[in-house]
Amino acid sequence: MPIQKIARLAAKPGREAELRAALQVLESATRKEPGCIEFTFLQAISNDAQFVLLEHFADEDAFKAHMQLPHTQAFFKAQLLASVNATDVHSLGSP
Repeated sequence: MPIQKIARLAAKPGREAELRAALQVLESATRKEPGCIEFTFLQAISNDAQFVLLEHFADEDAFKAHMQLPHTQAFFKAQLLASVNATDVHSLGSP
């Protein structure tokens, strides 16, 4: 069963540019992973500390593997996030 998430991310104060750069690296590496269908981020125009991450993986195993890969671990190790709020979503027309 596909895994889809929307994550709302907030940068720590003064770390907005670092978070954007780290998300660009994470996005590029993640898109090459087996089982990655979509992985992209957006930055709010009205608040440069706010980001939205759209994640879509083929299944739970692909998502779990993603979370263990070095580029994902490095992203979290950088500690650029003030907050993360992830929500599971389903495509329209899915049961």
